[in-house]
Amino acid sequence: MKAAFIEVTRFLLILLFVYTASSKIQTFHSFQILLTKSPLIGRTFALPVAIFIPAIEIIATLLLVFPKTTLKGFYLSTALMALFTLYVSYMVLFAPKLPCLCGGVIEAMSWKQHIIFNAVFTVMSFTCCILYKSLPTKKQTGILAAQPV
Repeated sequence: MKAAFIEVTRFLLILLFVYTASSKIQTFHSFQILLTKSPLIGRTFALPVAIFIPAIEIIATLLLVFPKTTLKGFYLSTALMALFTLYVSYMVLFAPKLPCLCGGVIEAMSWKQHIIFNAVFTVMSFTCCILYKSLPTKKQTGILAAQPV
């Protein structure tokens, strides 16, 4: 069960990060403009943040893809999702009318739905950090789904 939960979560995080990163890259100019309207980011930091966020999502994806770096990928995913959850929570409190910066169909969610969505992924990723360390070593060096549970 542990290995199955880890594999499902890993797959979902990879899917999420690839989807959101590619969406941000495809609409880079719009993404950057939206960032300038954020009270936390503004014009000063919009360009660096517009570059950094998809880049770090791609790095998280790559860490999750390779079995030897999966745990680091879960750590990074947990940190990213926790930061995104904090950011969205801030937006709900101080700028609820601003559009989402996520990209794609995820933009259609309300801010409160984003908090729930992000919180669920944060908890799932954090849980994987704990569970992954409890798996036998041979399962950590190969693809978890291919190993007997």
